Amino acid sequence: GQQPLARSRREGRRLLSGAPSSSLVWSGLESLEEAITERHGGVVGVATLGVVLAVAVWWERRERERLSRELALERKLRFEERRGRTRAEVSLRNLRKQALRGVHGSSSESAALVVRPIGVVRSPFVKRAGTPRQGSLCPHARAVLKLSAAHFPNVTPSALEGLEAYSHAWVLFEFHANTDDPTKRLASKVQPPRGYGERVGWIATRSPHRANPLGLSLVAVAAVDAARLEVHLRAVDLCDGTPVFDLKPAVPWDQVADLRVPAWVSQNDEMNDVRWTPDAARAFLDTHADLVRGWRGLYGDDDDDGHSGGDDARRCVDELLRQDPRSKRRRHQRAAATEAHRKPRPESTSSFNFPFAGVEIFFDVDDLDLVVTVTDVRPLAAANEDLLCLTAS
Repeated sequence: GQQPLARSRREGRRLLSGAPSSSLVWSGLESLEEAITERHGGVVGVATLGVVLAVAVWWERRERERLSRELALERKLRFEERRGRTRAEVSLRNLRKQALRGVHGSSSESAALVVRPIGVVRSPFVKRAGTPRQGSLCPHARAVLKLSAAHFPNVTPSALEGLEAYSHAWVLFEFHANTDDPTKRLASKVQPPRGYGERVGWIATRSPHRANPLGLSLVAVAAVDAARLEVHLRAVDLCDGTPVFDLKPAVPWDQVADLRVPAWVSQNDEMNDVRWTPDAARAFLDTHADLVRGWRGLYGDDDDDGHSGGDDARRCVDELLRQDPRSKRRRHQRAAATEAHRKPRPESTSSFNFPFAGVEIFFDVDDLDLVVTVTDVRPLAAANEDLLCLTAS
């Protein structure tokens, strides 16, 4: 009687081990077993204990299954609640976006995204004429992006942390100096400057005259002044006062190894040489140096290579002139001169001018020899109503 009873006890403990109420159940069974054994003897006590033990095990299993079902149901309800809350948040967010875009219907084709600038660019290019067509072609062009929290409270010094570790960034901006009439339809084809009369679709060019006046430029990050919310840039092609919507760091994956472009894009249209008369050079670096170096504070400091701000400003003008900043019509005149097989022409040299920082640059272009000569530098004429700096805030 004692050995079977001992085995029953061990088996009962094993079966009930880990059960939520195993200690309580086993305590009750031991008390019951002692009472039955005392009254009816060991054999009857073992048999009775076995029956009671089987019932207890069945009850424990049923309780486990019930608890498992309740736990699974609770998890399902939590999942459904979380999914429903997420869907409601997405729907509410979309409704808010549609309200901001002024959409009253369900179609997204007529949706208008309202964007606000995070800052404005200050550059030496105060007129459309005289602004580089590509920033990489004018590496000495300096500018500063002045950020503002006027529209977005998260435009803070902390938002600029880490940007100084990047060498370049993408600038998403508005072509705010466009002369496009919003009430008139834009042309489907345009004549790019390097095309010399060739007409291509505007989507196949980087023309500023676009359905949405948005531009994207790759610029060099020279320095970051988080305390002043300023990002100093190099190699820019942005007019003074350009609104900026976003600034994104450039990463190695932005490079394209197998880039393919049309023949007119690859055409080399650089001028052969840029020269300065002694008077023009003296006026730029000496007589009107304060106007150049003091403009927006862009060329007031020396660069990392020890070049003075004035020297960098002159290099910028040289780079700009080498790319022939004249109008499309005048560039066609240059092409005509080339096609004439360098035959003498009565008007092979023409005079032009454009503003740069605080001065006006006057230059002549020899369309036969493809030589630009800077002839004079004068203080910027405030009476010029086309200057962007007079209206930019």
